[in-house]
Amino acid sequence: MSKRQKKVYTSKEIKNEIVLLGDILVFKNRGNRKNSYLQIMADITSMITEAAQLFRENVENLEEREKYSKKIKLLESKGDEYTQLLIKQLNKEYFAPMDREDIFHLVTNLDDIMDGIEACAARCVFIDKSTPSLIKFADILVEICKYLQDAFTSLNNREFEALHRIIIEINSLETEADVLLRETLSSLFADPQDVVSLIKMKDIYERLEKTTDAAEDIADVFESMIIKYA
Repeated sequence: MSKRQKKVYTSKEIKNEIVLLGDILVFKNRGNRKNSYLQIMADITSMITEAAQLFRENVENLEEREKYSKKIKLLESKGDEYTQLLIKQLNKEYFAPMDREDIFHLVTNLDDIMDGIEACAARCVFIDKSTPSLIKFADILVEICKYLQDAFTSLNNREFEALHRIIIEINSLETEADVLLRETLSSLFADPQDVVSLIKMKDIYERLEKTTDAAEDIADVFESMIIKYA
């Protein structure tokens, strides 16, 4: 597994990429609108990666689960703001710089990943202790999010061979999450000591796996974009 850039963009740095005037999204780089869309989606992905890393820290012991849940909620709210503005701008474009459906699917699936992380963090507030499976799911999520960051960089630079390798890694991690869910649920139902706890954990595990599905959907969009633009 190659080393990746660990920099996580702050909200202040993200704001430097775009200017918000009322409810209108104005790109600073009007000369290359395609790159502007990709850069803003990359910035959103950086926020998602930050949320995934916070979630991973949280599930290590869940000692400060309410604090982490609030931090992730702030990131989720900011991500929603950028997502809505980006879609609104796309709807205003007479000629979109890329396939409209590609942009829409990328943005909405990124939003699904952020929503999934936030929802799981909120539900972790109501459980008392972490589990090895919860930590493993969090590790997978962090890896997937880092790959998504690399993917947007590769797409922006038209490095399609690198993008294809990243797609393979994302799909592999999603498959790993599928297997983990099956094994975890099998273990969970094998000896149910507390039905209420079982229901809580089953919900969290399934939401985490569904979150990785959204990343796989993004990988599928990348695959089609390689065919279109390579």
